[in-house]
Amino acid sequence: MRAIILASGSKANATYLEINGSKVLIDCGLSYRQIVQRLNERGKNLDGLEAVFITHEHMDHVAGLRVLAKNHNLKIILSKGTYDNLDKRFYGDILPEMFVITSDLQQLDFGNYSVLPFNTYHDASEPLGYKFIEQEKTLVYLTDTGYFPIKSLKELKNSDCYIIEANHEVELLLESARPWMLKKRILDDQGHLSNEDSASLVINLLGERTKQIILAHLSLECNYEEIALKTYEKVFYNEGIDILSYKIITAKQNHSTEEIIIE
Repeated sequence: MRAIILASGSKANATYLEINGSKVLIDCGLSYRQIVQRLNERGKNLDGLEAVFITHEHMDHVAGLRVLAKNHNLKIILSKGTYDNLDKRFYGDILPEMFVITSDLQQLDFGNYSVLPFNTYHDASEPLGYKFIEQEKTLVYLTDTGYFPIKSLKELKNSDCYIIEANHEVELLLESARPWMLKKRILDDQGHLSNEDSASLVINLLGERTKQIILAHLSLECNYEEIALKTYEKVFYNEGIDILSYKIITAKQNHSTEEIIIE
């Protein structure tokens, strides 16, 4: 399994996966041109793209959907709530049969790999995260959520790789010039994970298989890569966990990550 996070943040989100010979995307908030360009920069392309997994209907996750579907014969996997609330600008004349409706813990079998959708908690209509399964290898994609319930942790534990939100540092958010209602929305249980909450959640998910953690959806105004990583170091240290046992990187808004190899 291989992954490249093409963009991650409040402006646009898109992640590319190669999984057992298949190519898929998670979200397509970038323009089609940008998706292609950023993949080309990494020596990749969208030839044979089979599916796009949509987390929720916000513009920064679906802005490129219509053009993507126009250029590729693919499946669009999403929840019914997301489907019902898609802005027509982003799906236009996409054929209804291209959409595949799924829901919490309804495992999808694609023959050479499977995917487990799971509920996330965000100010959207039935948002989802996804666990990708290739034989014994697993990757969990979990962003745009204000919290994650303990009862659901067992489904995501001990994955090889986590792409997980570390959106903001609380102090930076509270001291920012943003309106109070926006600050409240972000801090809410249906908002975004702070650096500390993200690290605490990951600690509850770690297992002997876990090797890589990618911090995603960092706020451009209320977070910095150095602060996110230092917060992770502090939380791991306080729990007696050696952070050097894991490869931890941050995803960026304006350019792609290196290729992430899960083997």
